[in-house]
Amino acid sequence: HVLRELWGATAGDAIIATDVGQHQMWTAQYYALEKPHRLITSGGAGAMGFGLPSAIGAWFAFPDHEIWAIAGDGGFQMTQAELATAVQEGANVKIAIMNNNFLGMVRQWQEFFFEKRYSAVQLRNPDFVKIAEAHGIPARRVETPDQVVPAIQFARQTPGPVLLEFRVEQEEAVYPMVPTGASLENMIRRPART
Repeated sequence: HVLRELWGATAGDAIIATDVGQHQMWTAQYYALEKPHRLITSGGAGAMGFGLPSAIGAWFAFPDHEIWAIAGDGGFQMTQAELATAVQEGANVKIAIMNNNFLGMVRQWQEFFFEKRYSAVQLRNPDFVKIAEAHGIPARRVETPDQVVPAIQFARQTPGPVLLEFRVEQEEAVYPMVPTGASLENMIRRPART
């Protein structure tokens, strides 16, 4: 929902820099990339924390372009110190954190292939809004679907860095998914909704 609404608000014209995780997959699925040079991602390199520094770098290259960092709660914590850089440089970068209190992709693998025996994936996160505000960055926490569009509008209308924390379903999964060592014929698809 968040990424579809972001795409709609930006008409798909924003530069998007992603961290690594479920949000990276959802960005690829739901932020319809119709123009070249709009997605900055580490691909399959597993570089958690890549999103925010990459978004700031994109802003240096394209200061007049709308730029969003899409991060998970785990990856964001690896490079959150770059909020200071965004403030210092006046980077007009918008930050969307998808917070499920898990290392989402790893949790999904443990759910699907290890009978939900979760190990080292649950996060006790800090208050991301307070961290942003401590840097002087306007921030909002989004907890319900009806708050998504107003939050995106707020970020887009506010000059300089802005942080939005989107609370997402804790055990949401990315589909389709191909298990390790399997072929596309063994792809796991979203279960039918009842």
